[in-house]
Amino acid sequence: MHNINIRTLDLNLLVVFLTLWETQSVTRASERLALSQSAVSHALRRLRERMGDELFVLGRTGLLPTSRATEIIGPVREALEKIDQVLQGGSTFSPGTTQRTFRIAAGDFVEFMILPKLLQHISTTAAGVVIEVVPLPDPLALSLMLESGAIDLMINTPAVLGAGVRSEKLATVQLQTLIWQREGLKAGRFPMALYLERPHVVISMHERGGNIIDRTLAAQSLRRPIGAVVQNFMAMPVIASQTGYICNLPSPIAQAFAKAYKLSCHAPPIEFPEPELIVCWHTRFDADEGLQWMRDLVRQCALA
Repeated sequence: MHNINIRTLDLNLLVVFLTLWETQSVTRASERLALSQSAVSHALRRLRERMGDELFVLGRTGLLPTSRATEIIGPVREALEKIDQVLQGGSTFSPGTTQRTFRIAAGDFVEFMILPKLLQHISTTAAGVVIEVVPLPDPLALSLMLESGAIDLMINTPAVLGAGVRSEKLATVQLQTLIWQREGLKAGRFPMALYLERPHVVISMHERGGNIIDRTLAAQSLRRPIGAVVQNFMAMPVIASQTGYICNLPSPIAQAFAKAYKLSCHAPPIEFPEPELIVCWHTRFDADEGLQWMRDLVRQCALA
């Protein structure tokens, strides 16, 4: 058996070998490869020397493979297909057959608003996909975690993004103001006097990139009293129902929990800017078909 050093083997010889196998003709192989017949014959001669075998012999119907050629055709074809896949960017992503975990950094609002819709779609079209929601990273660590693949996506309100991080707006978040139903407030806009008198339960400021409500009030020389600061949105209606505090929640959460906790929903006393919800990823994974599919799905669920 000939010892062949793959490091010194011209892979073009294997392409010629595969084409000769498929066409059984130097003439047809030269036409398919856009080479002269002499170039194909020369390549075959070099390959015969390296392999120590004739590989093809002339028969009545054309070139016939030797037993050695028959032995290696399968591995050669498979190797060339894999090289082609790598150079073309990998195999096509198929949601129905993939086995993959996507790690998404997000807060409880995103888990409530998007995750159920996301999983409902995945359960019927991509059973091998797992969604792992992880805590929002420190803004300084976000770029590195996205670049390294420690997380695939981040979904949150806008933050300072590092080099190489892309972002796309998913939706705007409408806010509603909640208080005890027993207050007997009329439907519509929340009264400003009560808004500035009653304590509020608020979300932890540093995790949400600042506070739109307090900035807007301060621009009008107004200030609301703060009674409690919590780490997640889901705690807010519970506290409001037990204390009489005011809370401001994204509309989907407000509508879902108001009845359960005997709270009434109102438009805020003044128009607050509606926070944007964005999805972030790293440019390193722009060509990742699986991640493209996940971003499209997240976008659909955010708009639904």
